[in-house]
Amino acid sequence: MVMKAKRITTTSPVLALPGNYSILFSLCKLPRIRICFISCYSTSATLIDDKTTRMAVIRSMYLENLIRDKSKSGSLTLQDALSLFDSVIQMRPLPSIWAFNHLLGVVSKMKHYSTVVSMSKLMLGFKEIQPDVSTMTTLMNCLCNLKKVDLSFSVLAMILKLGLRPDPYTMNALLLGLRNEGKIIEAMELFQNMLENGYPYNECTYNIIVSGLCNSGDLGSAVDMLKEINEMGRFKPNVVCYNTIIDGFCKERSVDKALIVFRDMLDRSIEPNVVTFNSLIHGLCSVGQWNEAKSFLSGMINRGISPDVYIFNTLISHLCKGGEIQEATSLFIVMSQRGLKPSVVTYTMLIHAFCKIGEWGHATNFLQKMIDSGISPNIVTFNSVIDILCKEGKTWKAFNILELMAHKGVKPDVFTYNSIILGFCHSGQWKEVTSLFNRMTSEGLHPDVVTFNSLIYAFCKEKRTKEAITMLEQMIHRDLKPNIVTYSFLIRGFCNSGQWAEATNLFSRMMDEGINPDVVTFNSLINALCKEKRTEEAITMLGLMIQRDLKPDIVTYNTLIHGLCNSDQWEEATSLFTRMMDEGVNPDVVTFNSLINALCKIQRTEEAFSMLELMLKRDLKPDIVTYSSLIYGLCNSGQWAEATSVLRKMVAEDIVPDVVTFNLLLDAISKHGTITKAHEVLNVMDQKGVKPDKFTYRAMVRMYCLQGEMHKAKNAFDSMATQGFAPDLVVYKMLIKGYVKSKRREEALKLAEEILQKGMTLDAAARKMLRDLTRL
Repeated sequence: MVMKAKRITTTSPVLALPGNYSILFSLCKLPRIRICFISCYSTSATLIDDKTTRMAVIRSMYLENLIRDKSKSGSLTLQDALSLFDSVIQMRPLPSIWAFNHLLGVVSKMKHYSTVVSMSKLMLGFKEIQPDVSTMTTLMNCLCNLKKVDLSFSVLAMILKLGLRPDPYTMNALLLGLRNEGKIIEAMELFQNMLENGYPYNECTYNIIVSGLCNSGDLGSAVDMLKEINEMGRFKPNVVCYNTIIDGFCKERSVDKALIVFRDMLDRSIEPNVVTFNSLIHGLCSVGQWNEAKSFLSGMINRGISPDVYIFNTLISHLCKGGEIQEATSLFIVMSQRGLKPSVVTYTMLIHAFCKIGEWGHATNFLQKMIDSGISPNIVTFNSVIDILCKEGKTWKAFNILELMAHKGVKPDVFTYNSIILGFCHSGQWKEVTSLFNRMTSEGLHPDVVTFNSLIYAFCKEKRTKEAITMLEQMIHRDLKPNIVTYSFLIRGFCNSGQWAEATNLFSRMMDEGINPDVVTFNSLINALCKEKRTEEAITMLGLMIQRDLKPDIVTYNTLIHGLCNSDQWEEATSLFTRMMDEGVNPDVVTFNSLINALCKIQRTEEAFSMLELMLKRDLKPDIVTYSSLIYGLCNSGQWAEATSVLRKMVAEDIVPDVVTFNLLLDAISKHGTITKAHEVLNVMDQKGVKPDKFTYRAMVRMYCLQGEMHKAKNAFDSMATQGFAPDLVVYKMLIKGYVKSKRREEALKLAEEILQKGMTLDAAARKMLRDLTRL
């Protein structure tokens, strides 16, 4: 006799299902499990004797106990569970539904959801098996995990049809399925229907709804839901509910709101856990509130909650990003003292931070410590070290790390090779570049656009434009599409190599391929045109740039103004300067320097000083170029006294003139000034640690010769030689003329002999001077 499951006779309220979930429950397309039957069973089979029945019942009870014990011990494998299922479904009489539910539960926990669906389908095919709510809820959970929430609603319909009453777990399975598929509106509709029709729910129901609202970014509604739960008083929101909202606010960087929810949590005597503090500490760190984050760490420990590796990693990460490496290292020590084993992430962050500030020794120590503690560095660790080393120009050290990777069995990726290839490209080590490129491809790694861009950039930098174009063709041959960076490098490379025609061809090709040039591309072309003094074409390029809705930047205007100034197109330069300001592009020091320098070259020093005043009004600080240009202009105009005054102002502002500026001033003073002023300039030069060059000594020789102080002139001449600057014919001529003027013929003749002994090439003036000497 077949036992029938007891049905609930009361009618369940009609549940209005959200959306279009009226489809029939169909499992025909889902995978099946293979079940082998020993015999067929029929309700019309011949009655067996009592002894056989008793034995069957005993065997059934034995299997039930076996399933219970193995399920509790967690020792059931998938194969064990399927074998037991095969056995129990063939037994007659059948074991209780409890045995089936256990097996379905075990397989479900293993996340073999499709298998559970197939097992359920087989079970439901037998009239003798009377599923209960637990059976159907497990099936619904699996369907939801398979993203088939519509079929879960069909199972709910079967539950109601069978007269079974759904429990909170049944309804939660549906809500969870809708939430996981991002259908929060449908989930809210279902929840509302549950409340209106008296369907059961629990605190987990609220957790699911709150979680869904937070996931969809509707934190306001999540907080309203929390208030509603507290006001209703039926359920007390648990730590999970609060954690979900706190985490949502922290991820949105609304830490103040997260702290309000946290305080409400404490006021209601709900104890925070490690997850609560994880979210708050991460949130505080993300908004730069390091002290508050550390305070929460202390508070957490005081509550007896042990921080985990994640919390320490969060703090260490933000300290490293903020440059607080020492404090990050201290936290690492605290972490170890508390018995927590740092993870690969912990070590990687610290190693990267030390590499970034150039503390290679500390980075190496941490890398070694990591290996010694049995934690294998991963690709991220190695890439961090390699990238920083290459950026610092320590490419060979980076290459050694690549070899260590191979030794540790960590396979390099494209990023690894790209970093080292670019490093060798920067240092012009082409043999190593080629070797690495070949090694990369031999390891089955495909060079990407970044790889080729690195090579193209390096070739263009070295003005090896032929090789750069070869790389471009290889890139296209590998079905890699050049991007704006590729063409910008190439155009700049051709421009810098003076290959204007090729640069414009590339520009046209780039646009034909649908790649829109950016400001950088136009700036490269404008710069090349300006260098060739083709300013008309450069202005045309500016017009094209504006036509394409690209706004010229400070670099664009500076390049054009400098080019116009160099081409003596002063009016056009000032016009562009006015246009620049009208368009809201603020001129910088470079802009003013170009204009001041141009004015000084044509001895319009008054206008140059007016430009300096405008520069100061715009809160721009003059630099060495500004003052050097003014000194040059004043010296050229014979205003050496004013030039000396500018030098004093320059020094007062802690701007150290270079040797060229000093030479300009000395040259002007030596021709028109006094020795006192020249000594003042030389003293400043000495105080600022600016070493004289051959032009400085030349100016000194001229000055002393003009003043008739031949002893000092000869000392300057000798110092020039001892400092490694061989006196040239110009200096010899100056000194000889000085001696002749001072009527010191012997010294003059001696110098003339030196000129002849050194085999210097004499110009007409020198030959005449030597002939005149011999006649004296």
